[in-house]
Amino acid sequence: MARIAKTHSIGMDELNRIVALDGPELLHQITLTLHNMFDSQCCSIIEIDKVNYSAQTLSFACSHQIAQPFSYSLSGTPCDIVSKSDSVFCLFEKDVRQQFPQDTYLVDNDVESYLGVPLRNRSGDILGILLSTFTAETKQTSSLIYYHTLFANIVIHSLRSKWLAARSDTLVHQLSHEVSHDNLTGLLNRSYLSNSLERFTQTKSEPFTLAYIDIDNFKSINDLYGNYIGDQVLKFVGRAIEEALQEENQAYRIAGDEFAFITFSSDPLAICQTLISRLNKGYTDPSHRIKISISIGLARKTEQRLTPDQLILNASLALKDCKQTRNSKVQSYDTHLSAQYYRRAMVIDALRNELDRTSDAGSEIYVVAQPIVSLDSERWDYFEILTRWNSDTLGAVSPAEFIEAAEQSGLIIELGERIVELACVAKQELEAGLGYKIRLSLNCSAHELSDSSRYMRHLTKTITRMNFEPREFTIELTETVLLSQTNNVRYILDKLRNQGFTIALDDFGTGYSSLNYIHSYPIDTIKIDATFIKNMLSNETSERVVSLIIQLAKQLDVNLVAEGVESEEALQKLKGMGCNQIQGYFFSKPEIPINIITHYANVSSTRQKGMGQAN
Repeated sequence: MARIAKTHSIGMDELNRIVALDGPELLHQITLTLHNMFDSQCCSIIEIDKVNYSAQTLSFACSHQIAQPFSYSLSGTPCDIVSKSDSVFCLFEKDVRQQFPQDTYLVDNDVESYLGVPLRNRSGDILGILLSTFTAETKQTSSLIYYHTLFANIVIHSLRSKWLAARSDTLVHQLSHEVSHDNLTGLLNRSYLSNSLERFTQTKSEPFTLAYIDIDNFKSINDLYGNYIGDQVLKFVGRAIEEALQEENQAYRIAGDEFAFITFSSDPLAICQTLISRLNKGYTDPSHRIKISISIGLARKTEQRLTPDQLILNASLALKDCKQTRNSKVQSYDTHLSAQYYRRAMVIDALRNELDRTSDAGSEIYVVAQPIVSLDSERWDYFEILTRWNSDTLGAVSPAEFIEAAEQSGLIIELGERIVELACVAKQELEAGLGYKIRLSLNCSAHELSDSSRYMRHLTKTITRMNFEPREFTIELTETVLLSQTNNVRYILDKLRNQGFTIALDDFGTGYSSLNYIHSYPIDTIKIDATFIKNMLSNETSERVVSLIIQLAKQLDVNLVAEGVESEEALQKLKGMGCNQIQGYFFSKPEIPINIITHYANVSSTRQKGMGQAN
């Protein structure tokens, strides 16, 4: 016969008092209330760890008091059954310890019956259990089930924010690993190498060496032994590089059979010789013995200012020279980059002269717009502004070149102000041609925010003069901005948002740090980097990364834009994943306003003709 306390109900005043509680205090009060109401052996709220297949007590009431929390394995317990059940509750009326002899708690405490109510999130996943155990047979009664399910719903509501935060953190960590690591070898990847080089060139004063490594004749290994053995060889080489290095987490896989490492050692050649000796012993398994040789190119960063791209280029050139030189396994880059420096000086000088001219005096610098298309709307009413430069003396100068030159020469703030002014003129032209209001997305660099007062003053003054409002503009940032002057950046972003501007994080997924900063900064929109979009149709890792970013955006309730969409297949895959804002050549390449207006008119005309034929 069931052991149930005399009081089978609870008054509204008491219930309201319990519901008003929060956190552990609420959980403890619920377990104590149920424990006392039904005279149970214990009442507990547990959280399920699916990774380790275990349970952790969040509240445990026994002998009319709260006991210390503990954890236990789910295997062989009634909780295991509840965690896999679709039922509202699971009741084992008697002989529960005989049914689960591996559950030492049931056996040691002479537990006869068990009631478990699963705690589900909105998607139906069971994340915890509210349970009671009894030392006598327990029959199913309306009050027993009613109060356990009632309090289970209260617990779910209380823990929902905790579970959502945990889910977001899990997605962030999973996404961080996918983005920064190579799936096969477990080494850091090419993207993370670029981040590391950028960090070291900006923050480290001591010299370091970048080494690029290529496995000689790796294709013949794959052809002869098959892809599986080829993969084992790649793993073997990756481990050998890690073991040869003094530094941790500085070994990278950058392409199929290409690796890299960074070392601060004063004798990088010794590390190379150690690595070569290890690999000369060859890869062995019970069926194979494969000799492995490698070629290495070295680029040294000393007091000379070198960008990460230049270091990578120098190491690549050294590696190429090494592979072309007989009897050479290691080659160092030692050629001065005089031609490159001369070109940079010419670009800076021409840019300075151009910025000295007024913006309306036949500017060589101009802006183009690329639509960010919402699949839910037929209008193009959102555009990113990009900058172009067609110099009279240098010809067409790439944005990467003149922006880097502007940053190195201190001209980036003046260039940014010129771009804002040209963007507002382009906005007027687009609205006049399209016949409706549009929004613009403007890129902002860390250098511009270094003088936040000047940036804010010029931005707001310009859009006010042109009769625009802040809500018509999105400010796009890259990870570099978030990495610099943290407190100042947070302040300026809050100020921008308070005025009505929208904040977007550009190139999302390429930087490890940005994945951890989206909780800390006021970000409204994230833009998936075009590299993942372009690769997702042929690369499972890229497709998983895109899917994770889309899930994360939904979890965090931020807007999402996919960049670099060039095909119908990519568009449909993104649409199926739940991404409805698209930017890329599929709709339009970046164009001057008049060309955008003409292009949109042609698209609209084609759409209308198609609808007419369909009717």
